[in-house]
Amino acid sequence: MFERVLVASDFSKHSDQIVHCVGEIPGIKEVTLLNVLYKSEISRTWSPGDDLKKANAQFEKPKKELESLGLKVKAKAVESGDSPEYKMIEKIADDEKADLIVMGARGRSLFRGFVLGSVSTNVLRYGTHNLLIMRYKTLDDGKMEKYCPMMFSKVLCPVDFSEAGMAAINLIKDIQQPISVHLLSVIGKGETAAEVDARMKDAQQKLEALKSDLLAKVKINVTTEVVSAEAGYKTYGTGGMASSKGVATPVIEGVEGIIIQKAEEIDASMIALSSAGKGMLDEATVGSVVFDVARRATRPVLVARSEKKA
Repeated sequence: MFERVLVASDFSKHSDQIVHCVGEIPGIKEVTLLNVLYKSEISRTWSPGDDLKKANAQFEKPKKELESLGLKVKAKAVESGDSPEYKMIEKIADDEKADLIVMGARGRSLFRGFVLGSVSTNVLRYGTHNLLIMRYKTLDDGKMEKYCPMMFSKVLCPVDFSEAGMAAINLIKDIQQPISVHLLSVIGKGETAAEVDARMKDAQQKLEALKSDLLAKVKINVTTEVVSAEAGYKTYGTGGMASSKGVATPVIEGVEGIIIQKAEEIDASMIALSSAGKGMLDEATVGSVVFDVARRATRPVLVARSEKKA
């Protein structure tokens, strides 16, 4: 599945935590640790030699940790030159034939707002590789803790039934380990309550078909749910690990707010979305929803690209 993984690090505490999770990525065999050095805009001269040596030295500990898991590991510190950092990350990912890029995200709380760094934002927005944005709980003593012992153990997967929007589902089919998946469809527009209800029932039938297809591929626990943003947060679904609290208004408005809230309700270990599609609402494309979820979610977010570079 994700045999070759590139971990982009800036040596912050958020990036350092990624190493402790990399071994949980399904199918992983090879890891490239990458640090991209860039020249400050206010710096007139720059000799990166010492910085490159320092970066390579900082990779020694995480490299040994990953090698102890039986993984093949290489570490690279490179200059960005005249290219933006995100383009250099994408280039190295191409060179290494990476199946997945993993990056950290800085944040405070759901209410205060999460900060997704500019480099991570650009990789998310313009990148072509599957992307995993990691997040952690920050404890009172400042230490960081994973949301779940296994990142892929309880996955919330919003779907819009478009061909391009199936990228995340197709990735999940390849996971060869026990996981739970909650398929979610958001219905947000209708002329009448009856129309909304009809669309919800249709979506539920489609989710059940997706559920049957998933169960035929791998041994996983699959539950389904359809949520209406208009009809008082009414839901249809198979239950299981989902437990709707019936909250009428999500903390964050729109489709992204419902997705983020649902991840909290079911205590998801990850949110998996496709990067492109027709849109969960007529006025919002999946791309914009993915961007907002990745920027504001409190859980790790996996972005499955519908089209990847070879």
